[in-house]
Amino acid sequence: MATTEEKNPVQRMESGEHESTVNQYSTESTEDNKPDVKGLEAEIKRLKAEIDIRNKDKNTFEALFDNKIFAVVILDSNYNFICVNDVYAKAFSRQVSDFPGHNHFEFYPSDVKVIFDQVVMTKESYKAWARPFVYTDHPEWGTTYWDWTLVPVLDSYGEVESLIFTLNDVTEHVRTKEKLCESEERYRSIFDNSIDGILLTVPDGTILSANPSACLMFGRTEEELCAVGRNGIVDMNDPGVIMAVQGREKTGCFNTEATLIRKDGTKFPGEATSNLFKDKDGRILSSIIVRDITERKKSEEVLRLSEEKFSKAFYHNQTMMAITRLDDDTYVDVNNIWANSISYKRAEMIGKTTKELGIRVEPIVRQKIKQILLEYGCIRNYEEKIIKKSGEACYFLTSIDILDINGEKFSLISAVDITERRKAEEALRESQELFAIAFDHAPYSLLITSLKEGKIKKANKVFLQKNGFTEEEVIGRSTVELNLWFNPGDGDRAEMLKKLNEEEVYNKELKLRNKDGRVFDVMFTGGKVNLDGEECLITIQNDITELKTYQYELERLDRLNLVGEMAAGIGHEVRNPMTTVKGFLQLLKEKERYDQDRDIMDLMVEELDRANSIISEFLSLAKNKAVELKSQSLNQKVRAVFPLLQADAMKQDKNIELVLGDIPHIKIDRNEVQQLILNLVRNGLDAMQPGGLMTIKTFQEDDMVVLAVTDQGSGIVPEVIAKIGTPFFTTKDNGTGLGLAVCYSIAARHNARIEIDTGPEGTTFFVRFKE
Repeated sequence: MATTEEKNPVQRMESGEHESTVNQYSTESTEDNKPDVKGLEAEIKRLKAEIDIRNKDKNTFEALFDNKIFAVVILDSNYNFICVNDVYAKAFSRQVSDFPGHNHFEFYPSDVKVIFDQVVMTKESYKAWARPFVYTDHPEWGTTYWDWTLVPVLDSYGEVESLIFTLNDVTEHVRTKEKLCESEERYRSIFDNSIDGILLTVPDGTILSANPSACLMFGRTEEELCAVGRNGIVDMNDPGVIMAVQGREKTGCFNTEATLIRKDGTKFPGEATSNLFKDKDGRILSSIIVRDITERKKSEEVLRLSEEKFSKAFYHNQTMMAITRLDDDTYVDVNNIWANSISYKRAEMIGKTTKELGIRVEPIVRQKIKQILLEYGCIRNYEEKIIKKSGEACYFLTSIDILDINGEKFSLISAVDITERRKAEEALRESQELFAIAFDHAPYSLLITSLKEGKIKKANKVFLQKNGFTEEEVIGRSTVELNLWFNPGDGDRAEMLKKLNEEEVYNKELKLRNKDGRVFDVMFTGGKVNLDGEECLITIQNDITELKTYQYELERLDRLNLVGEMAAGIGHEVRNPMTTVKGFLQLLKEKERYDQDRDIMDLMVEELDRANSIISEFLSLAKNKAVELKSQSLNQKVRAVFPLLQADAMKQDKNIELVLGDIPHIKIDRNEVQQLILNLVRNGLDAMQPGGLMTIKTFQEDDMVVLAVTDQGSGIVPEVIAKIGTPFFTTKDNGTGLGLAVCYSIAARHNARIEIDTGPEGTTFFVRFKE
């Protein structure tokens, strides 16, 4: 037979624990060792009655357990599920069979375990009302609220054998209650904080409550208002009030103006709105919202006076005034100034649309004006073209406001005739446009600066391009701030600026500096102009740097040509005797008697050859030297002389690199171009230390084919650059000074240009050939 601890309450009811009592009576006997039959029968009867009672309790418990309203759970003293009803299982989206064999806090961990432990320890029931709960496996369900009871079931020894846990989901009730509280709070907030007076009354005029604004409005406390009622705060002699109250009985509401009375007896105009409604007990009540309209009445009076003033201002104004219907542009009214300005009589215009009168010629623009008016309510200083009755065009500066008259929208138009001003502005605009075109498209740099502050107000495109600035960088800054002057402290500059304040300056040669620091020569011209009412200086800087370069080149070429012509004149006369001397020296050194002088003779022959080479270079300077220009590959000529150049470089422990680009053929003389390359490269090799790298590069730039020879020397000082290309000028100990002079002559015969870029890290010679 199972022990009590092994059974749940239902099982204990079914187990018939009364058997122990029956067995007790079955073993007892009387004094003569005979059973007490009567006592046994009585005990059996008692036990049957007890079984009937327990069966009834069992049925009652099962009915409660299987109810479809409350969730019921039976747990053992360790909170393990014994059984649950269907309502509980569905509440947690499980099956009834999912629970036995699991602990309650395995499924639903929470802080209520402390309460469960308290119930087991004290053996007293516990009830919770609207306790919040969050499903850990379904957080998206949010917080739910439960009423629940935990009842301990004791065994025969008085210990907790099991727990009956009943739950009821009251989430909807809690949330409904919260919403009701929120609604009441909102109502109370509106009631207490409304700027209008609010009264809660019964239809007979008894006031039940009043908000603070009503108390302030009438100068009474809420108790005083409730005591005097509606008749104590409203002038009931006002017929409008009586009619409104009577009408409310039929319609359930009213809105009327009324005369209201303060505590001190003063009367003031008010507006009252009332509605009838039923409370929760079915009693008919009314709400009355009252508003003090004293200021509104004053405004209405001011408006009436304003309308009188408007009428006078409209008809007697020296400005053109008109009122049109916004929908169709029909003239409702115009003053005489408006009518006379466009050659009409006032009576001819009223009742006619602008289209019928032919006044406006741009209906699409007019439609846009209407849209702007509807969106913003007004238009200010709009220039409009108007056609007079005579057909002549004129221009008005117009402002328009919307008027709302009895719910219909109208346009109030005021205008000023600006026809003459428009003509003057048009002439000025054309003049400014011509100036702007001339200013922006001038082929030289132009600046306009403030005479007072020296700040730049305008700069043309050529100035910005030549100096490397953007317009934002120069506007509002002075030429000194931009570092444009080569020598800001130069006395000539100060003298020139002083002269500009007094008179115009013409063709003053100056040196300026661009954004990158490059110095260039300009021919400077300037004078005063008036720009937008401000006295300014307009200055012209004509860049003559290239012109001076060309002048220098022409002078240098003239010197080269002079030397070349001299060389051509004396070259033949010098070479003939030199050839004779060289021939006799070569014959004499073959004779035995001159064996001891053979080294001296070889030296003499070498010097004659060197002299002959110098004469050949000399002759290369001649302007009229014949050249044979053919379309050829410059890259091919570079590759042809590269082995010779590489050999020269290796002897000096230096390197040469070729970077040949994709370039078109150009017309060149093969021999002369090779001589040009040899001279430039050998000069570069002489300028470098051992280990240096010489780069020969070709590339195309716009319509030019460029040969660039770059060394890694220490650069060329400015004093030397100015003399480069001058015949017989050299910085070498054993140089002739003809190498670069020959290069410049060859370039000139090829219509090419030589440019030099030098710095501490090396020098590059650019030879630019035209395609």
